[in-house]
Amino acid sequence: MMSAKDNVIDFSDYKRKRNGLDKPLFDEPALIQVGDPSKPNTCVKYMVVCNFVRYNRQFMALKREDKQEEPYMLVEGIVEDGSLAKVNPLTEAEYPEIETLFQKIFAKVTKEPSNNNKSNLRLAFKRY
Repeated sequence: MMSAKDNVIDFSDYKRKRNGLDKPLFDEPALIQVGDPSKPNTCVKYMVVCNFVRYNRQFMALKREDKQEEPYMLVEGIVEDGSLAKVNPLTEAEYPEIETLFQKIFAKVTKEPSNNNKSNLRLAFKRY
């Protein structure tokens, strides 16, 4: 594929950017609703507390809004046309690696003092 200036455009890079996989979807905490296809009338609210891109996939740490005792839930965000379409649980095989990356991010957030009112979530605004 060639551009008007005869610069080569990497199609996979273009596709990754078009689909919103060049950077995390959220750069500050966001509230999302997740439904269960087997229970069409139920939606649960989650706070996206952290997200990052790795291997051209969106990974998110979610905290359930209505149950404070539950730990964070780690999921993959499925992106369609640059927007979050659904979330899928991580496979058992990839869970430890992704959990370790989130732990590193959370450790960095707790060590660094917040000098401004901006969210510490911006630390995850990079590609692994």
